[in-house]
Amino acid sequence: MNEFELEKIVSFITEKIGIIPLESHKSGIGKFIEKKIKAIGSFRNYFLKIQSDTNELEELVNGSTVNETYFFREEKQFDLLKQRFFPEWINRNGTKPIKIWSAACSEGAEAYSLLLLASSCHVKSEILASDINTAVLKKCRSGVFKASLLRPGDGEKYRYLVQKYINQNGEIEFDETMRSKIATKRINLAKIEKEKSIIEKQDIIFVRNVFIYFSRETRAKILKVLSENYLADGGIIFVSMNEIAQVDSSMTPEGLRKISDGDVFYFVKTK
Repeated sequence: MNEFELEKIVSFITEKIGIIPLESHKSGIGKFIEKKIKAIGSFRNYFLKIQSDTNELEELVNGSTVNETYFFREEKQFDLLKQRFFPEWINRNGTKPIKIWSAACSEGAEAYSLLLLASSCHVKSEILASDINTAVLKKCRSGVFKASLLRPGDGEKYRYLVQKYINQNGEIEFDETMRSKIATKRINLAKIEKEKSIIEKQDIIFVRNVFIYFSRETRAKILKVLSENYLADGGIIFVSMNEIAQVDSSMTPEGLRKISDGDVFYFVKTK
């Protein structure tokens, strides 16, 4: 496969699902496609197939999206939940479940981190994990993760919440009781305005480490649709601490305000 053919596939991916693959990820996409071409026979045949076969397109999407994740990633945001938001929720709502959406959840470590933290704070929660990649959603539903997703440094202070789920093979394995508390759904954030009543309104939305794959216009659109359609009044949105600088005031919709709490930024729906 030559450079022109790779760029043709990359453009097709952007057209179909809205993501703009980073330069550093294109080599991985190229290797995936080369394996498919070898099986199918030619680039032309493969390109025709992904245009007409939804299963083949789904495989391309799964092979093209990056799924780096680990437990309690960017732990300062979890600190804010534990020290402020969860106690405030209990004071206002008692035992009412808090609805939390882990958008772009990857394999699900973020969703389980949210579940574990809420439970440890005696907060009932309803967790939704969504992604465009069906393979990682399946992984999330399995509840089995490599122990390497518990990392030294960032997130380590919450290791104790995961520790009891490490099995005899050294894997992290959540039981059925835990797995049943996380709902999964395939959602393409880049096309979210075309979704029809995908979920009810959420109290907290985590949409982290995904904006880097979208254009400025798409980021603004996602924030607007999330705020207007899927975020409860007074609800909050977290983006990655590495991405917050990419979301300036011109991209923030009316009714969504950026807040700073120490060195943690988040958005709150004011109306």
